[in-house]
Amino acid sequence: MNLLMSYTAIPHTTGVFLEKALRRLASVVTYGPTAGEDIFRAWNLLSLLPYRKSHDIFLGNGSDRELRDGLPEFWRPDAFLFVESGILYRCEFLKSLDCPKACYLIDTHLHPDSHLAMAREFDLVFLAQKTFVPRFQEELDRPVIWLPLACDPELHCPYPVAEEVDVTFAGSIQSPLQERTRRLKRLSTRFSVRTERVFLDSMPRFLSTGRLLFNASVKNDLNMRVFESLAIGKCLLTDDVPGLRDLFVPGEDLAIYDDRSLVDVARTLLDHPEIRTRMAASGRKKVLESHTYLHRARTILSTLESSLKRGSFVPEGADHDEHTHV
Repeated sequence: MNLLMSYTAIPHTTGVFLEKALRRLASVVTYGPTAGEDIFRAWNLLSLLPYRKSHDIFLGNGSDRELRDGLPEFWRPDAFLFVESGILYRCEFLKSLDCPKACYLIDTHLHPDSHLAMAREFDLVFLAQKTFVPRFQEELDRPVIWLPLACDPELHCPYPVAEEVDVTFAGSIQSPLQERTRRLKRLSTRFSVRTERVFLDSMPRFLSTGRLLFNASVKNDLNMRVFESLAIGKCLLTDDVPGLRDLFVPGEDLAIYDDRSLVDVARTLLDHPEIRTRMAASGRKKVLESHTYLHRARTILSTLESSLKRGSFVPEGADHDEHTHV
């Protein structure tokens, strides 16, 4: 399949990992903006600036002509995929694409209304957050599919370092009002806790120094950290969010806490290394078997291929009522 893909290029985003996987399965051309230094500075991501890369075609005005002139000779897209990367931009060229157009929306828990409006521009909608699928299915006349986030096994993998602390957490704790900050403070009064905002290959190296990996969602999202932590091969302690139990078995693949049980669950796991080891092995096995970006890429491509075979998308100017959706 010839796949045209668009997202804002930032080194640690889902779009980057998914593009890498998709290129193993399809002929991919990327067309989109690259985040400027101001974005890296505002988001406290300057450490990632050296890893910034450009797309095959730079998105300037987003016009049909800009895209047409940038495509390789004799290459035309069979399908289009937009992946949300936290920065939106105008895609005027969408109207001229006579192929299935799909979007993969990640942070719907933060922007449900704007994501719903955005989804109307596409024929297929993939959502990373399961809890919003019913609403989107009810309000949209097109397929809406739950597609959880994933891991990249080449990056998110065990790192051979000594375990130096009880609990490690990689992520933002900027606001003292965040639930995760409050929970980490509770843990730190009883155990040794280390937190750091690290990315790419620095993340598995840092996380591997902990005996137990901690996760806390933002507005009940099933975040990247769940899949990445499991792939690193350490026991994960996480809150319960929609979709988690569909993919993993609590007590077998990972450990679940709530505000009442947080400290007790952590203490039990830290006191019993054999439980941590068994759980870590089970979680890593399951995530590698079913939840890598290559798995997600296959789902996206097979869904798009089904749309092509069944004609279940609506080209520009077509009569919408004449088409049956997947």
